[in-house]
Amino acid sequence: MPIHAQLNTLVSRRAQCVWHIGLNLFLLLAACAMWQWVTWRAVYLVAMVPIAIMPFSYARHRLHTYCLSLLGPSSLSLALFSLVGMIFDAIMALQILTARSGDPLPILHAPGISWIGALWYSAYGILVFGYVGLDTLRGLIQLAKRGSAWCIRHQPRHDSLPSPERRQFMQQLGLLGAGAPFFFSLSSVKLTYDFQVEERDLSLPAWPTALDGLRVAHLSDIHVGGEMDRPKLLHVAALTNEAKPDIVLHTGDFLTHRTGDFDLPLYEALARINAPYGQWACLGNHDFDAPDRLVRYLRQSGVTTLRNRLTTLSIDGQPLELAGLDFLFQRFDRAGLYHRLIGSWGPRQPVPRILLNHDPRAFVALPTRCADLVLSGHTHGGHAGIQLGKDRAVSVVGLLGIPDQGLYRRADMQMFVTRCVGFYGYPMRLGIPPEISILTLRSAQKT
Repeated sequence: MPIHAQLNTLVSRRAQCVWHIGLNLFLLLAACAMWQWVTWRAVYLVAMVPIAIMPFSYARHRLHTYCLSLLGPSSLSLALFSLVGMIFDAIMALQILTARSGDPLPILHAPGISWIGALWYSAYGILVFGYVGLDTLRGLIQLAKRGSAWCIRHQPRHDSLPSPERRQFMQQLGLLGAGAPFFFSLSSVKLTYDFQVEERDLSLPAWPTALDGLRVAHLSDIHVGGEMDRPKLLHVAALTNEAKPDIVLHTGDFLTHRTGDFDLPLYEALARINAPYGQWACLGNHDFDAPDRLVRYLRQSGVTTLRNRLTTLSIDGQPLELAGLDFLFQRFDRAGLYHRLIGSWGPRQPVPRILLNHDPRAFVALPTRCADLVLSGHTHGGHAGIQLGKDRAVSVVGLLGIPDQGLYRRADMQMFVTRCVGFYGYPMRLGIPPEISILTLRSAQKT
């Protein structure tokens, strides 16, 4: 059979459907095997198939069907696109399965290949949301038409058939729109590790004038491993030092779920950061594979971890309380647990306090006035969306009502949520740049 004819067999809807069913079954069976014989964390991969891979396959199949109707079954360009797509699917699947390995396959992380899976998945992930939005809009329009027809008591008139020129224009417009997610995904490769040092002044109602101008470097979600390698970590350390902070505060998620000594470059980078009043940290949800080991290595790197405890610093004779909370996995009675834990520190003294708490969703459950400033990360600035300014974005996380970035207030207490340094998960960031937050704390009492 000629090569052209062989390629054309890949174009049929049936061939693509069989391929995607096989892809999902392969990932599901491989994840189950890893869950049983390698690591219990592979259960997340098992859950990922129906939650993330099936929608990906739906978007892939729907776009292919559209291109098939537009270009025809004998289109060589569509056949080549189908072949490349299957190759990219295979690379993506293998990268997903080996993503948390301490010794990943070198060929999957070679230049020009390491980003293929993330780019491919990202583009179709965007298409999923686009299709959902488009179908919702179409449904609302149909409901509106039916409602209008019912109100005026006659059947809706059928529009005349569109002209061939209009039909062709709409098809070309639709193809252009389908290509937009691929360009957006590609543009996010550089953005994913384009670390930005963002300076902000925060005015705090009860902040003492003696501490006016205190410069805090807020780092969160470094997520060492994978593409967050030694050069990038050393660059983060250098940028932090250039900002000349008085103190460095970390709000967790130093690690990813990997095996081996993948995290050693992190401690080398942290040891290079200089701040007169040191580095302090709390733990995030991804830090609990081996928290004692992490805390020990952090301490050797000059980072003190506050695990559900409070300490007091003296800054030019002015006391400052620093507190840190471990990530709370329990979802029930969070307010009660926080009240009991923070209450064990004793009555609040007339001393300024900064609280490190990884999860910004906990802000509403914290005791009132338990701190002047709460620092959080976890949401990576929304991870996927459109950045509109230093602290404003339209993101999926924000649309769900979860604090994604910027400043939040509750009575006299404020919380700052950083866009974070790194990220965890698959794919990369989309439209939301990482940041090293430099906060200059100002006293509202200052005249």
